[in-house]
Amino acid sequence: MLGGDGPPGTIRSAEDPAAARLARALGSHYQVIRLIGRGGFAEVFEVTDADLQRRLAVKVLRSDLPWGPGTLSRFKQESRAIARLNHPNTVPIHFVGEGEGLVYYAMPYLEGRTLADVLRTDGPLPPERALAIVEPILEALQHAHDHGLVHRDVKPDNILLEARTGRPMLVDFGIVKYLDGPAHLTESGFIVGTPLYMSPEQALGSRVDARTDVYGVGAVLFQLLTGAPPFEGNDSQEIVGRHIKEPVPVASLSRDGIPPWLSQVVVRCMAKHPDDRYPTARALLEALRARRGDAPATSSASAATPVVTPPGALPPRIDEAPTEQLPAARPRRRLLPWVAAAVLGAGLAGGVVAVLVPRPEAALVVENRLTEAIALTLEDTGMTIAPGGRARVPLTRGRPLEAHWAMVQPSSPEGRTLGGPVEGVILAERAAGEMVRVVDAGKDGEGWLAPVVTNRAGRSLAVRVVTDGDTVDCGCTVPADGTMHLGYYRAAGGTAVLLADSAGWTGRVGALETVRDSVTGVAPVRADSGTLRPPRRAAAPPRRR
Repeated sequence: MLGGDGPPGTIRSAEDPAAARLARALGSHYQVIRLIGRGGFAEVFEVTDADLQRRLAVKVLRSDLPWGPGTLSRFKQESRAIARLNHPNTVPIHFVGEGEGLVYYAMPYLEGRTLADVLRTDGPLPPERALAIVEPILEALQHAHDHGLVHRDVKPDNILLEARTGRPMLVDFGIVKYLDGPAHLTESGFIVGTPLYMSPEQALGSRVDARTDVYGVGAVLFQLLTGAPPFEGNDSQEIVGRHIKEPVPVASLSRDGIPPWLSQVVVRCMAKHPDDRYPTARALLEALRARRGDAPATSSASAATPVVTPPGALPPRIDEAPTEQLPAARPRRRLLPWVAAAVLGAGLAGGVVAVLVPRPEAALVVENRLTEAIALTLEDTGMTIAPGGRARVPLTRGRPLEAHWAMVQPSSPEGRTLGGPVEGVILAERAAGEMVRVVDAGKDGEGWLAPVVTNRAGRSLAVRVVTDGDTVDCGCTVPADGTMHLGYYRAAGGTAVLLADSAGWTGRVGALETVRDSVTGVAPVRADSGTLRPPRRAAAPPRRR
């Protein structure tokens, strides 16, 4: 079906006032079948064209809202502009009309599921499938932009996957704006769009252009890859406020299967300032196609065998560890290396040379000493720092600093997240010089602990972690001669790992705090034949005398 925000329902034109009015406006050659959906600004009805024997979806501007003459005129003008679009990934408009106090336009009726329906049933999509949907939508948006139109409501509900062909279709151009028109406030003063996917400038009522649609595509791509919108909240105001103020949650994009380059693209799409995004839908499309072969997604095999720093070994050298950095938000003004040089006492022997050297550039340097990657966000800048890696982010001197980092939690071969979240905030009242922050597991028995099980028992072992009185069962199985990192846990007294095999042999390795590395947090657990105990035999019943 096409163009509905609400659930479909059956409406007889003779019984429903809105449907009856539409039937009278369309005339006797058309039959109104039912209401497909209802949104904040319009209703969509399924209509049969008796003369041409075709099914239509007729979108009607809601008559129960107090639209002024300017709004009605703009709706008709924009509808005619949309009718000029001719692209395989947009839905053509057959005709525009008005009557009985209604303004409407008719489109083909399409069978299919919206992308929102797909997300509800399938969850996050693999990057290849997500890009196969997004790239044709970008082509449709560029076509609209070339005709001077901004969609302003790119969201999963407005992307339809046609049932017969699987072709992605960009629908519902009902709140489009001319690129050379005024800011996008309605006559009633409402800001149009959907808060979950709304760009900051759109939320603030500022002038919008093609880069607003680029932001919407970035928000949709974020949800396709992670299964959830980038920002959520209790109400529209809270959601919009997060779009305006909060950095993109890069940690959500740092999951297995999402290549780092694709995370970079999403973050750039969702930059707070339009100048920091891709300038056009075409530029974003070219970036996606150019990078698709650069960095393949993490395979399931690599996800099943997390890379662990060997017990007692030092982390990799910082200058050798790779770092995937997302694009910086906006170019910052750089200081000249030498401002001036002056020679004092030029006519005197042994004159003194005075050199005026500028203050060093402000920057934040973050070193990751954990055994997992961390995601760092600062304003519109996001990056992933590999284990043992180092990143340097230029800052504006004198401005407050607030950066957030979160460890990318490892997963078991069964797909379960291991351990607990590890995150922190880096704060400074004013940025000055080079500030270095080392992210590690804490020292002196405090902080985080990462059990690493090495199985030398000759058979597969199921493992559980006991920490702070609770037993955490991740459903993990360490194969014979295998090693598994169980994630990070708060270092508390009595942390232990429980072991068991299929025959009922069990074991417990405790006091992990005493063997924990104070920097990486790694606590080695070796399981061998001496660690396991046989199952207890049931006591024999007493003999009768």
